[in-house]
Amino acid sequence: MTRANTERPLLENPPQHTLATRLSDALEFSLFYLLRLLPLDFASDIGSFIVRQNIRFNRPWIRQNARANLRTLRPDWDDARVEQGLFSFQDNVGRLMAEFANVHRFYKAGRIEVSDRLQASIDCVKDEPTLMLVVHTGNWEVFPAMFQANGVDIFSFAVAPETWAQRVIASKVRNSLGVTILPPDRRGLHRAKAALNDGQIVAIFADEARDGVSMAPLFGRKPHRKGNLALAVWLAQHTGVRILLGNCVRTSKSRFFLDSVPYFSLPEFDGDPAKGQLEAVAFLNAKIEPLVRDNLDQWYFLDDALTEIG
Repeated sequence: MTRANTERPLLENPPQHTLATRLSDALEFSLFYLLRLLPLDFASDIGSFIVRQNIRFNRPWIRQNARANLRTLRPDWDDARVEQGLFSFQDNVGRLMAEFANVHRFYKAGRIEVSDRLQASIDCVKDEPTLMLVVHTGNWEVFPAMFQANGVDIFSFAVAPETWAQRVIASKVRNSLGVTILPPDRRGLHRAKAALNDGQIVAIFADEARDGVSMAPLFGRKPHRKGNLALAVWLAQHTGVRILLGNCVRTSKSRFFLDSVPYFSLPEFDGDPAKGQLEAVAFLNAKIEPLVRDNLDQWYFLDDALTEIG
């Protein structure tokens, strides 16, 4: 299932250039291309070290928030296990950032293990439109590389990074992996619907954070219509496609295990449409929350606040 990949919304409305931003961009480009020349594990190690040191000296609140959330979400962990999870969280964030430069190399290098049920689902994906939900655990960026190796291109949503260099790099990498990026707005939502109706695969992140607040999973909070779960519900209800839920677990340095929940359909919820949408959000949350809870120390949004969504 292939198509021309001509849309590049990450490069729309670029940020203003100043001398400082140009120097910063030059540094980011240099680091990106340097990492592409290094052995995979060594490049990953560099990312881990840089981010852990940056958090330690410049962003201590990330450690404080992540530690508090670990204690809240895993009350069965003692202090030693919490600190171990905290280190793993920082290590994973650093590694995935550095690994973006080399995501195209992982599959051929034998660094991606795919579960039997995900492989079986990929065979189905080739023959039918699919809404794929992904959670931010391990290094989720390896999913497109795995799909591309299996002859499958995808559509996905992405927020444009802040700097020009990051936008160029993100566009370069994702286009090379056969990903058509859609803007995270109403325009992108309707283009996603059209892609599904055309028999394509659309990926959307089920978990997210906005303005420092975790939007999903709910972790006991009330369902709401302000996040990606609600967007996924809208797409599923308006297209009738089946849903595939996938997650990535880092097994060691730059090695990954990709798995999925078996294909499922969104049930029909009778009664008031608004209430039905909230029930559908709760239904999807019940699917994604166990995956995140089981991998909290590799969850990207671990440091975001778990406050109620109004």
